[in-house]
Amino acid sequence: MNDNNEAETTPSASPPPHPTIQEPLPENLGIRELFEALLRRPAELARHKVTEGRSALTGFGIIAVISILVFGFVLGTFAYGDQLWAAPVKLVGGMLFAGLICFPSLYIFSSIAGSSASAAKMGGLLAGMLALAGLLLLGFAPALWIFAQGTASFGFMGFLAIAAWLVALAFGYKFLRTALRETGATQSAPLMIWVSIFLLVTLQLSTSLRPILGRSDKFLTTEKKFFLQHWGDTIDESLVASPQKKEDKIEAKSRSGRGEQQNPYNN
Repeated sequence: MNDNNEAETTPSASPPPHPTIQEPLPENLGIRELFEALLRRPAELARHKVTEGRSALTGFGIIAVISILVFGFVLGTFAYGDQLWAAPVKLVGGMLFAGLICFPSLYIFSSIAGSSASAAKMGGLLAGMLALAGLLLLGFAPALWIFAQGTASFGFMGFLAIAAWLVALAFGYKFLRTALRETGATQSAPLMIWVSIFLLVTLQLSTSLRPILGRSDKFLTTEKKFFLQHWGDTIDESLVASPQKKEDKIEAKSRSGRGEQQNPYNN
């Protein structure tokens, strides 16, 4: 009897909650819908027909440009002056240029990977990758602003900027990989090769478009330099030059004025 009573009084287990069913993405996606789909529903966004039209290029382009402009402005506050507008312009121009020159190789490598996406759709997916990377950079901007106001070290600020870009590109790559799988891609190696090429291009452009963090009386430098060499040359430099460095620069200018030149191969 007791066993029966206990069985009757024992509460029954509650049924498992039903998973939340999301409504499909609307046919027409505005900037807000593209923004949310990029972060929350990348696979469904990849299947959406909007990625094959101009609306996706426009929407993703606006998101990417605004985000990178803000990030560039924050980097410009490290030196202020002309860098407040020059750094954002250089970053946006460099990112768009990198996407443009790397698009043909993306289409080739994605086709090798098995994707059936058209060139128009691939352009939309690339724009989506840049938009998502831009959003990640925008998220890092407040933290970088704090350090830009609290340090004068080129090396440290450069490290923070490059680290933020690597994280942003990693999330952009994840979106692109998910999108290409939805278009039939079965291999990941070709896409890894492409994203490595794209990373190298952007890092070299960050050097070719210098100065981005520092101060200069020129918008662009004409000196050719590999980005690793540039990092090595500036890692110990500071935005505020020490008295000894100032004296060295004055002495170098005086020697050049007297016609004394150093052999560049000895540097």
